Amino acid sequence: MKKQIGAALATAGLALSFGVAVAPSASAQSSYECSYTSSEPLVGYGNAGAAVQQVQCELYFSLLSSNLTRDGIFGAATQADVRAFQSCAHLTVDGVVGPNTWAALNYWTDVNGFVC
Repeated sequence: MKKQIGAALATAGLALSFGVAVAPSASAQSSYECSYTSSEPLVGYGNAGAAVQQVQCELYFSLLSSNLTRDGIFGAATQADVRAFQSCAHLTVDGVVGPNTWAALNYWTDVNGFVC
């Protein structure tokens, strides 16, 4: 399992370094740094719950300027951080966390570095 996750993260990292967005593999799960949920649904403005808390946590570990409260509410501050993260990771900047944004969040959270 660790090898599969490592391979998925390496693939995501390589793709991101070339500005190519990739969808996570079926075995990819949210970062081990944050444990609100392993579910990675499409989330955006107005959503609430554990998946939003997961996004907020992973933004904290991935985006140097993130100072979100992990309240599980996808409001304006969460959307702004998602957009900033997507821009830094060379993803489509839409403020919605879908498969490509989840993959990039997982990668940057697990490498213990900041995308920007």
